[in-house]
Amino acid sequence: MDHTSSINATSLILPKPSLEADSKFVCGSPEFDSPKGIFTGYSPLDSVFPTFILQLIAGIVISRVIYLVLRPFRQSKILCSVLGGIVLGPSVMGLNMKFREALFPPIEMGLLNTFSTLGVMYTLFIVSVKTDYMTLVCRAGRITWVIGFAGTFFPWITLMCLFYSYHDYLPPSLQLKFIPFFVASILSLTFFAVVAFALDELNLLTSELGQLSLSSSLIGDLLQWLFVVTVASFKQGSTTQAVAAFASTFIVILICIYGIRPALLSIIKKIPQGQAVDEVYVILILLGASLMGFVTDFVGSSITYGPIILGFIIPGGPPLGSILVEKAECFVMEILLPLFFIRIGYELDVSSLRNWKTSVVLACIIFVGYFAKFLGIFVSSISFKLRPRTAFLLGLIMNNKGIIEFIIYFRWKKYGVLDEETFVVMMLSSLAITAFIAPLTERLYKPQVRLAPNNRRRGTLTIQTTPCTSQFRVITCVHNEENVNSIISLLEASNPTEMSPICVYVIHLEELRGNAAPLLAPYIAKKKKIFMRTNSPISDHIFTAFENYSGNSNGPVIVRPFTMIAPYKSMHENICKIAQEKLTPLIIVPYHENQTHIHGNRVASLIRAFNTNLQTYAPCTVGILVDRSTCQMNTYSFSYNVAVIFIGGEDDREALAYAERMSGHVDVSLTILHVSLRIKKQGELDHTNKGKNKGKSKEAEKEKEKEEEEAMEMEMLMDDALYDEFKVKNISNACVVCREVVAESNAQVMDAIQSLEANYDLVMVGRSRYQVMELNDIEMPSRRSKNNEPLGLIGDALVSSDFYQGWLSLLVLHRCRGPS
Repeated sequence: MDHTSSINATSLILPKPSLEADSKFVCGSPEFDSPKGIFTGYSPLDSVFPTFILQLIAGIVISRVIYLVLRPFRQSKILCSVLGGIVLGPSVMGLNMKFREALFPPIEMGLLNTFSTLGVMYTLFIVSVKTDYMTLVCRAGRITWVIGFAGTFFPWITLMCLFYSYHDYLPPSLQLKFIPFFVASILSLTFFAVVAFALDELNLLTSELGQLSLSSSLIGDLLQWLFVVTVASFKQGSTTQAVAAFASTFIVILICIYGIRPALLSIIKKIPQGQAVDEVYVILILLGASLMGFVTDFVGSSITYGPIILGFIIPGGPPLGSILVEKAECFVMEILLPLFFIRIGYELDVSSLRNWKTSVVLACIIFVGYFAKFLGIFVSSISFKLRPRTAFLLGLIMNNKGIIEFIIYFRWKKYGVLDEETFVVMMLSSLAITAFIAPLTERLYKPQVRLAPNNRRRGTLTIQTTPCTSQFRVITCVHNEENVNSIISLLEASNPTEMSPICVYVIHLEELRGNAAPLLAPYIAKKKKIFMRTNSPISDHIFTAFENYSGNSNGPVIVRPFTMIAPYKSMHENICKIAQEKLTPLIIVPYHENQTHIHGNRVASLIRAFNTNLQTYAPCTVGILVDRSTCQMNTYSFSYNVAVIFIGGEDDREALAYAERMSGHVDVSLTILHVSLRIKKQGELDHTNKGKNKGKSKEAEKEKEKEEEEAMEMEMLMDDALYDEFKVKNISNACVVCREVVAESNAQVMDAIQSLEANYDLVMVGRSRYQVMELNDIEMPSRRSKNNEPLGLIGDALVSSDFYQGWLSLLVLHRCRGPS
């Protein structure tokens, strides 16, 4: 051992006397020399840990570079990580033997193999924690089961027929008795985690297509774990040992379900509301994932199966599931998992494809299987009268391949189930189909298109167009308990009557944390089944408050509670869908500033983006409620003082229409401040911009001016008509006061607003108006704020500390506009 004594972990590579996947093993020496630095002639690559660190850094850097290059083509991060491992492996950079021996010396691969296995274990643990099977099963309809079965069994039958028809043309491992059955099964399945990752990358989680894809992939996941246990038991030496391993694994599952899960539920119940899980429990559960891997490996199953079992029994979402994902996901997915992809790249050698005839035949069979899966999903979707475009896209998404397939392929290779050639063909086929699907799906399906504001054929629902003798439907979005009181007060002021009752759809919005699938479901007060997702205490308190209000209001109020768990970036899609389905003329959402002290700046910025998306895509009027009041709602002695600032434009008309509804409530006092703008002629406006349009023809300028003047006149006529109608209806109403002022500049507008008294419970304004933009804004440069763009010019000014010491509650209404 003279040669090996010069390095830290002295070893010998000897032939392995077995027929398993690895042909060599490492015999290590207990001697260990501490490094003395490069000045003594020591090379860091002669030691295990420096080599391991270099492998880690190289894998992450190359994967990130590939991701940045391919991101414009909508390629996923996981696919780019696998490509990074292949680049480092013997297929690309590893073709240089000096590079391969320096970065991947066989005697120092033990640490990489250990940590990559640990990364796989914890990745599967996180994936299983984020997967709520029972919720998916409960909300899966007949269409999802039919599509799931069609997309699984049709390709399976096709692949089995092809494997046995071309038996003699396949690689050696696929000529064995049972191997084609397992390979065809895995190629036919669609895994929930893979679909969820792909949809998240494409921002389609909350879309109709995304929801249908997730539910349909449930079949693949349910069958997957049966194959995992079966294959793990299949590696045993005899039938008796296989049955013993299977039975032992089943006993472990029962212990987890009826022993560990109830203990976890009792821990959750003891956590005070609003507080995080004790760090001790988090550490114990994360260690438990490793312990479960040891247990399942000990009983003869797979070492990766234990973390999966533990993840399944942990209640997803807050407070436990979310904190586990938050604590572990970044390190596991960004540090440990790339080591597994490096290992895949090290094992994937394209030069092993020596028999191109068998490789091409196998690749063709696999792609025929993909097409059969697509065809089965497409035909079954069409049979349920889905649009051909939706059925086509669903077939594409369900063919996505990802981390679960890569893990299964790799472990089968290590077990000797797959030979080198079959492993390479299956990996490359999976990467090719995934790389093809992502950009095609992105190009064909754009969820924002179906949310285009104000489709003219459908029309836009508004407060003005809602008859005063029909049910007044409102969607209220609630982030936390502090939003409840102000929204209930606003609903009570909206004057529910027997002739025009209020139906309010209360939606508690929660950020998707600790779950892979978004959720939009009616609220169920009590859930006693052990696997049902438990309601959060905040949801219970919020909906209880609204139910109590419904039972004690002065008029008929119907409450329809919903829970929505989704990413904020796409949450508005479901809200818009509900507004379309329920024909609601008004959506009320809290202002993002009110959430900062509760959720922090990060969530507050996400809520601000959510509000902006709603204002852009909602099919009705959106009201942003800035709550700065300190009074509590009391239905027995209700009193509400409201001011409306009416300047002009469609948003202000919505505010006035809402005030007209409130005017019928005997306990609501209304003050209407009508600011008439004295607009200058077009030639006098904005003299500082005279030189901007010199290149334009005079005819085009005159035509544009004429169109603008006609549009302005039409807006003014509609403003005057609505205001006059309001005054006539409330001429004898002692609770309504109308004030009229004339203004020639924004400064005069602000002076008129400041003349209002400070004892109002709420001030209502429109977000934007046609006429006020014609005034000179030079006098108020400080009023412009990017953070307050959803509130508009007047709303921005009213929420500032210059007005009423910043204690003014405000409702900013915005009517969704049609395409220009």
